[in-house]
Order: sequence, then structure tokens, then C-alpha cells
Amino acid sequence: MKQFFFVLFLSGLISLLNFNLTAQEKVKEIPLKNIQGKAIGNENESIGQVMQRAVNEAKIEALKQAGIEENIASFTNYFQSENNDKYEELFASDILSDIRGAVKNVQITDTLKQFNNYEQLDVQVTINCIVVKYLSNKDLSFDLFVDGVGMYYPNETKLIFRVKSTKDAYANMFLFNETEAYQMFPSKYEYSFVLKKDTEYNFPTEAVDYILYTNKKSESHRMIMVFTKDKIPYTGEIEYKQIIDWIFSIPPDMRIIKSFTFNVINENKMVE
Repeated sequence: MKQFFFVLFLSGLISLLNFNLTAQEKVKEIPLKNIQGKAIGNENESIGQVMQRAVNEAKIEALKQAGIEENIASFTNYFQSENNDKYEELFASDILSDIRGAVKNVQITDTLKQFNNYEQLDVQVTINCIVVKYLSNKDLSFDLFVDGVGMYYPNETKLIFRVKSTKDAYANMFLFNETEAYQMFPSKYEYSFVLKKDTEYNFPTEAVDYILYTNKKSESHRMIMVFTKDKIPYTGEIEYKQIIDWIFSIPPDMRIIKSFTFNVINENKMVE
């Protein structure tokens, strides 16, 4: 048993090292200094919100200086969602697939706050950062087909669906409702395994049931699937921002994202 465990551990370690080497070959990190961004506030914004918008403008300028000018609109929409904590909107769009890089290690080195002639708060920031530029493009032959996910489910219904990938892949699946978040797969009940290409797999496996539950009349749920060509386990907290950061660490040709929204209906609450 000890020997078997060691083989599994060593195999996983080799897989992770291979991914790290592959990822390094497909991304370029570009350090930048003294990048400026500016934002003008309105009466509905706090100083902190205006400050964050200025930082986001500096991030966009950094992306341009690093040569990532395509799909700048996607970055703008992403930063807007980041400001408003509306991350679920990102998974309802193609923004995460379109983005061609990321900005990390942001350090604000200087800040200028003043009121302009119209008594509006004018904030200018200077940052140092690292732009992560992807050297690979999205693999158009890597796709994921999902069948069986509905739009409405009665309370305490089992969630059952099927998936098929066009490439060998590993799955990470997450479920969010209005108050809680879970990693559906893999979990302590279902272990990660390679899904062979062009082969249909049923989820959940025989090890567990996915039971949908709400104590409200109706509650929105979002299921997020991230399939990767290499085994890249997610180890962070189950929350939107950390999942997005993890996705950005994976080169675009190595991943595919699918997202589904559905409501769980509690009929007993309807008659109260």
C-alpha cells in the first residue's frame, strides 16, 4: 500500500512539473514601471472606488505597452466586473476566453488626489506591475459538449448531466448559489481522472449524488466547468475571484470554460 501511494504521489508530482514547464513555454512575463492611470469620480462613488478605477486604467495602459492591444474591451469589462464584484457575469460571457494575458503584482508607487474645476474628484496613480502575455492562442479544436443541464429544477432534485471533450482532459467543476459555493468535482467522494477524447461520461459518478436544495421560493445557481489538457488541480478557496486568477494562470490553448445558470424551485415555499 505504501509503495502504491508513493507511485501515485510521484506520478502526480511529475504531471504538475510537466504542466509548469509547459506553462512557462507559453507565457511571457513583462515587468513594467511607472505606468499611470487616471479616473474622475462622480457623486455616487467613494474615494476607494475612484482609486480602483484609476488603477484599472493603469492596468489597461500596461497591457497596451506590453503589446496586448487586442480585446482590450474584454479587459475593460473584466475590470468593471471586478470593481462591482459581479464575477458571475464574466462566466456568462466569452470574456475569460478572449483575454490575452493578465496583470499581476501591482504596486501603487504614487497617488495624486485633487478636485477639478467641476468639483469632481480627480485621481491619478502610478504603478509597477508584471504583465503576463500568453504566447499561445485558444485551441479551436478543443471543445466541450454538455448535455442534460436544465433551466429549472424542483427542490431536492438530483443534478445529472453528461460531458464529452474533443481532447483528453481533466475536469474541475464548481457550483455557486446565492449564499454558498462548492467544488463539485473532484471532491473527497469523486477523484480526478482523465476523460478520454470523444467519449461520453456521466456525472455524477456512482460514488455520489448531486442534490440541489434551496430554502427559498426560488434560487439561482451557476455551474462552472473548467476542462484542462493537463491535470491542474484547483487548491484555492471556492470563490469567483480566486477561480478566475487560477484560470488566468493556465495558457488559453490548455483550457476551456463552460458555464450554466439554472433556478431551483421550492414549491412548498410558493404556497406559504
